[in-house]
Amino acid sequence: MRYWTICYPTPHSTQDFDVTVWETLSDKEILDQYWVYWFTNMIKARRPDFEITSERCIEDWCVVHWAQRNYWREIMEHYQ
Repeated sequence: MRYWTICYPTPHSTQDFDVTVWETLSDKEILDQYWVYWFTNMIKARRPDFEITSERCIEDWCVVHWAQRNYWREIMEHYQ
C-alpha cells in the first residue's frame, strides 16, 4: 500500500498565528474521500480519450494537494 503526505496551515485555536498540519493518507483513504467528486467531474468533462481509473484519481489528488509519497510509512507498515 502506498502513502502520501501533505501539509497545510490551520489557524491556531488560542493564538494569532497558523499551525502547520502534516497529514498522511493511504491510497484507499484518498479514494474514499476524493473518488466520487473526481469521478463526477471527469464524467462532466466528457473527454473520450481519457480513461477514468483509480490510479489517475490518486495522481490528480497528489497534484492538487502537492502530496509527496511517504516511503518511510510504507516501510514501517511492511515490518509491522
